[in-house]
Amino acid sequence: MEPVRLEQTFLLSSAPAALWPLVSNTDRLNRALGLPATTSSGADPEDYSQQVSARLLGLPLRWREEPFDYVDGRGYEVVREFHAGPFTRFQGGLRMAAEGGGTKATLYGAFWPRKEWLRPLAGLFARKAMGDMLAIYRRIDESLAKLGTFPAPPRTLTPLAEDLFASRSAVLRGQPVDKPCAERLLAHLQAASDDELRGMRPFELADRWGLPRLATLGVFLHATKAGLLDLKWEVLCPNCAAPKETLASLSQLKGTSHCGSCEIDYGVSLDKSVELRFSVNPSVRDAKGAVFCAGSPAHSRHAAAQLRLDGAAVRTVEMDLEGRSYAVRLLQTKRAVLLRPAIGGPATVSVDFGRAEDGDELAFRPGLVKLLFQPTLAPGLARVEKESWKDAAATAELVTTMQEFRDLFSSEVLAPGVEIGIKNLALLFTDLKGSTALYERVGDATAYGVVRDHFGWLTAIVAARGGAVVKTIGDAVMAVFPSGEGALEAALDMQSRLSELTSRLAPREPVALKIGVHQGPSIAINAGGNLDYFGTMVNVAARVQNESAGGDIVITKAISEDPACAAALARRVASADHFTIPLKGLTGEFDLWRLTARPAIE
Repeated sequence: MEPVRLEQTFLLSSAPAALWPLVSNTDRLNRALGLPATTSSGADPEDYSQQVSARLLGLPLRWREEPFDYVDGRGYEVVREFHAGPFTRFQGGLRMAAEGGGTKATLYGAFWPRKEWLRPLAGLFARKAMGDMLAIYRRIDESLAKLGTFPAPPRTLTPLAEDLFASRSAVLRGQPVDKPCAERLLAHLQAASDDELRGMRPFELADRWGLPRLATLGVFLHATKAGLLDLKWEVLCPNCAAPKETLASLSQLKGTSHCGSCEIDYGVSLDKSVELRFSVNPSVRDAKGAVFCAGSPAHSRHAAAQLRLDGAAVRTVEMDLEGRSYAVRLLQTKRAVLLRPAIGGPATVSVDFGRAEDGDELAFRPGLVKLLFQPTLAPGLARVEKESWKDAAATAELVTTMQEFRDLFSSEVLAPGVEIGIKNLALLFTDLKGSTALYERVGDATAYGVVRDHFGWLTAIVAARGGAVVKTIGDAVMAVFPSGEGALEAALDMQSRLSELTSRLAPREPVALKIGVHQGPSIAINAGGNLDYFGTMVNVAARVQNESAGGDIVITKAISEDPACAAALARRVASADHFTIPLKGLTGEFDLWRLTARPAIE
């Protein structure tokens, strides 16, 4: 039976890049249009389609929804096959192209009536649906021109518990937090739509607000303690990037997880699989979690494109790719190739999943790129994913290395016996040289005061560089950082500013610090109710500190060759002496560098 087809082309004043985040959020648009909430059975691992149900005007509807086919800024298409009701199938979407300073858009749809006599009804429904969508696109365009955003429709805003919000906001404002970040979060909790208050990513919001990431994360942590927010740990599938487990505490985390959509088991890693997200506390605002479009592109913001491949023909797609890396993934095969920007690279890139090995790299020239997807022999779903999306994740590895987090949430530890891998972590070990003699010279009480106060001084420096003190052992400190750069900068701060410590704590009894820095893979564990780390990397870091003579910093090859550390080494190191030495209890010899820090500039 022939479908009822409608198509309308119109002009919008806003550019495609500005419109796309709003027009592609079909979940929010459906909610604004008054359409009912949906329920999904989850993605089918064969083709990633979903079985969806809803009630419209009291009548039950059920349909099979294919994955949305879309390219950022260029449009989307969806196909729905209905199990009952007046239609058997719907296929439609939106095409966009830049024109002048605005956008030329085409809205189209095809409705297949179940019976011939239903064709007039299908025509009426199609015209109304297209008119409603066209009207909301124009509202979005007008709102962007006037306000720079598209406010949430009133019906998506659950009421705020004003008195409770005010009292808890006062608690937050009284904490040592970044004030502009705190005020921006409070405004967001008052005005944002329900869907924007569930699963909030603090770094993503910080970028949108033009605020520092770590300061914003700190505000989110303090807001949680104040009762404004709830935190949750999302365990993400490495193949489809969807959250597969939502945990209230790290103690619920296991070493492995399962993705039913991809039919894979995978090892959980604190730096790759576990992300901290936040939702508004229900007592402050009971934001509803209903889904109004199961396959909306807004549910997969990490994907710059999602493409249905028929398996038999080459599919050509033009995309605007920035000068950053992308992963091109065929979900059914759990295989991905990487796109790396290169000056002089090709503007046409062939992607052949049948020949490529997982992790293969392909060069491209930033700008307009033509991707040629070669036949895959079977239908599949491909995604072009933004690697930068991962950079906006507050990973468990990063969060648990923050002093602020450890101070506020000291009970957030792994369950006893659970070991979780971390691909890269940096450790800094310090030791107060000559402390034993100090106790003998000045007496236990005075020497203990010096040691105790030096812990506070070191902790402040560690926290300022984005790290956290894991534990103190006698007069030694073990500190953890998400990057070697932060650990190195902290070590240089300690040695270049040591006069602050000696003048304040022991002017007549000068002290010296021994420091060692290393980075590499580690294992996170629960050690006596504290989040701790073990493994060869930890042993190396501890032994490296033993090679410090005092007043210097000893670093490993992993730190010296880290590109992120190059600037600090060039700017802040007065001398670097290389030596090779075996380390006690470890096999082989190690390349080490003894650094002398330049004096701090007042």
